[in-house]
Amino acid sequence: MNLLGGTIYGFQAIFKVLSRNKIYENLCSSTPTTAGSCVEQLTQYQNALTLGIAFFDLPSFFVGILIDKFGCRFVKLISIICHIIGWVSLALLKPGRDYLLYIHCVFSSLSGIVVVITTYASSNYFSTSRAFVASLLAGAGISSTMWFSVFQVLIDNGKMELSHLAYIWLAFGLIMFLTSFLFLDWKYSFLKLPYKFDIHLEVADEEESNRNTLWKNLRSPLYILVVLFLSIVLIPSVFLSVFWEPFITYITGDDESLANKYTFAYNVSTLSSIIICPINGFLLGYNASKSKTQKFLNVALVETGSWLLNIILCIIPIFLSSNILIPLLIINCLSRATIVAACQAVISTFFPSAYIGRLTGIMWTIVGAVTFVQFGLIKLTDPITAAWRAWLVIIALVVVMGSHLVQVWIRYFKQRKKDLNGYYLKNTRF
Repeated sequence: MNLLGGTIYGFQAIFKVLSRNKIYENLCSSTPTTAGSCVEQLTQYQNALTLGIAFFDLPSFFVGILIDKFGCRFVKLISIICHIIGWVSLALLKPGRDYLLYIHCVFSSLSGIVVVITTYASSNYFSTSRAFVASLLAGAGISSTMWFSVFQVLIDNGKMELSHLAYIWLAFGLIMFLTSFLFLDWKYSFLKLPYKFDIHLEVADEEESNRNTLWKNLRSPLYILVVLFLSIVLIPSVFLSVFWEPFITYITGDDESLANKYTFAYNVSTLSSIIICPINGFLLGYNASKSKTQKFLNVALVETGSWLLNIILCIIPIFLSSNILIPLLIINCLSRATIVAACQAVISTFFPSAYIGRLTGIMWTIVGAVTFVQFGLIKLTDPITAAWRAWLVIIALVVVMGSHLVQVWIRYFKQRKKDLNGYYLKNTRF
C-alpha cells in the first residue's frame, strides 16, 4: 500500500526534474521561462497530474464490482499489467515522447487504485478491529505521496536518473504478484486460501441478511452523506497538490533549492498519516458496537473536526507568505488523513462485507468525477496572486457540506432521544 498506492499525489515533486529533462520544452520556444519552466510547460505537468488523480478514483466502481464478483486476487493480478505500462512509460520518457507523461499518470493511477481498493477490502478479514485496520491502511496509502520526493532528492544529488527509479518501481510488480497469492483470496475452487471474510458480527439472522441488499445500502442516508462529504471536503487537499509547484515557487522567490526542500517536506510529512489515520479509526470504533447512538456520535465528531480542518486549509494558502508554510503542512496532513480515514472506516465498519467492494468503489468513483473540477480551478490561479479566487470557490463548496453535518447531528440526537425513551419506558414497567 505504501509503495504502490497513492504515489500520484506526490507527482508534483518531480516537475522541475521533468523540466530539466526538457519534457514539453517545445512549448517554451516563444515564452519566457520561470524557475526553469514556462507557463505552458507547467500547465502540461499539472494537467497530467490532475488526469492521473482523476483516473486514480474514477475506475473504483468497476474495480469494486470485479472484487465482489471474482475476489481481490484476480483483480490485483490484472492490475499488474497497468503497473507495467505506467512505469515503463516513465522509464522511456524523453523529449519527443512527451505524451508518455500522460500515459504514466493514467496507468500508474489505475494500478494504484486497484492496490488501494483490494487492500481496503482485505480489512474484512478482521471483525472487531475493522475500523482501526481500515484507517491504518488508509494512512499507509496517503503516506505513499512521499516517494516522488525521494525520487527528486536522489536525482538532484546525482545518485540516480529518473529512468533508473522507474525501473526499480516497475520491479515492485513482483511484490504485487506475490502478495496476491500469499494474502488474498479469490472465488475459485483451486488454490483457495483457508480463511474467509470475518462477518459473524454483521448479521444476526438470514432473513435480515436477505433484506440487506446493495440498493438498500446505496440509499442509506449515512452512505450518501459519506460519499458527498468525502467528494467535496477532499477537494482542498487534492487542489493543493496540483497548485503546489507554482505556489511554492512564488513564495520562495524562484529559489529552486529552497522550493525543493519545502516540496520534500510537503510530501514526506504525509508519513504522519500512519499515526493520524489509526487514531481516527479508533475514535470511530470507540464503543460503536454497543449502540447506534455512540456510532452516530463518533461519526459526527470526527467528520465535524475534518470539516473545520478543511475550512482552515482553504484559508491559509490565500496568504502568499512564507510564514504560512509550516501551519499549511500541518493542517494539510491532519485534514487529508482525517477525512480519508473517517470515510473509509465508516464504509468498512457500518456496511456489509458482501457489498464492501462496490460501496467503496462507487464512493471513490464519485470522488474521481469531482476531481475534474481541478481543470477549471487551475485557470483561476494564473497569475498566482489571483489564486484566492480558486480558494474562495473551494471554501464555498466545503461550507455547503456543513448542511450534511447538520443532518448527521440531527440523526444522532434523534437516536439519543429514542434510546432515552426506551430506557424510561423499561424502568417504568418495573
